[in-house]
Amino acid sequence: MLFAFLTVLVVGCVVPTRTLDLTVSNQTTLLVTVVLNGGVFGSVPPGEVHAMFVSGGSGPWLVEARAPSGRVLSSMTVRPGDVSETTNPDGSRTRRGAAVRVDLSCGRLDMWSGPPLAGPMPGPGTPGDCEP
Repeated sequence: MLFAFLTVLVVGCVVPTRTLDLTVSNQTTLLVTVVLNGGVFGSVPPGEVHAMFVSGGSGPWLVEARAPSGRVLSSMTVRPGDVSETTNPDGSRTRRGAAVRVDLSCGRLDMWSGPPLAGPMPGPGTPGDCEP
């Protein structure tokens, strides 16, 4: 995964700059529109994963995934400091991020900034949750 933020080592920790990486994995049958702070930021077709890069400002960033009708499928807020990477005393790294997942009857939709989500197989969703 590519990261859009640059880092600066400061006394054993890594601090991100003001560039945000946002990845959307749309494993649904819907065309998903990504809305950032109220404005359309991009679209992710069914079955695709898109990395998007946000620069400028210090956040927070309100990110929404919307159905073709404009209905919000999922949302998250990424605040300054939510996405970081720390170098531990033993040299290992700890990564933090912000993420949201929704299982719909037509597939799974994940959005994240920082490390990707891990987890169980997709759930069944709810009948009618994929109506545009």
